[in-house]
Amino acid sequence: MKRKDFSFLNKKGIPLSSRICSPEIPSDKGVIFSHGLFSTKDGYKITGMTEDIVSCGYHLMTFDFSYAGESQSNIKEISFIQEVADLRAAIDEFKKHGIKRLHLMGSSMGAAVSLYVASEFDDFESLILIATPVNLLEIIPEMTPDDVDKLDPEGSSKLSGIEINNKFFKELKSVDLVKAARSISKPAILFHGKLDSVVPFVNHSILLNNLAGEVASYVIDDGDHNLTRQEDIAFIMNHIREWLRRFDD
Repeated sequence: MKRKDFSFLNKKGIPLSSRICSPEIPSDKGVIFSHGLFSTKDGYKITGMTEDIVSCGYHLMTFDFSYAGESQSNIKEISFIQEVADLRAAIDEFKKHGIKRLHLMGSSMGAAVSLYVASEFDDFESLILIATPVNLLEIIPEMTPDDVDKLDPEGSSKLSGIEINNKFFKELKSVDLVKAARSISKPAILFHGKLDSVVPFVNHSILLNNLAGEVASYVIDDGDHNLTRQEDIAFIMNHIREWLRRFDD
């Protein structure tokens, strides 16, 4: 497996830290992974699956969103809409490396971002989504929709002890991921832990019932939100491996 660490610029000119791991044999197939809210491209889950994805003959691109990891400018400025723009820029960059057959993969907030981007273009093969929040405000138990309405748009609030601009919470309320799902006809594979206390399992059912295309659903009955146990990663990877083989020549 070959590895390339580099940065590329998003549309705002912000350098985003990135990594592409590649198979030894030539390939035009790729998986691009979007990480969760307070995670990074070096998260345990995707790190644990990298070698297996590459062994399937796929390039794997991971990157840090504008306000995360090595790309981080200021976490206070985090924005869902900016993460969407970051993923679009990452896709453009990935294609410059010869990727023609692309799969969008994400975990938690990164899965929501992948879903949203997939609803706006169809130049991809499939979606691979883990613990996807459909109602984005549900991941912020400290706030109700009414609370968000009352927030000063120029102010800030704390999320998990971290100061975040209120514009972020207002963005989350405005994003309609059910509508996005209904516009996606490409195949999708979904994973969710039934004991997820961060993104309640009902989100999985909502997504399953609203995606317009073929959907494969896999539930880990005793799985939590993180799904970082060795057996969780092995379960997810075994099904991803079978999924990717469907798209081989």
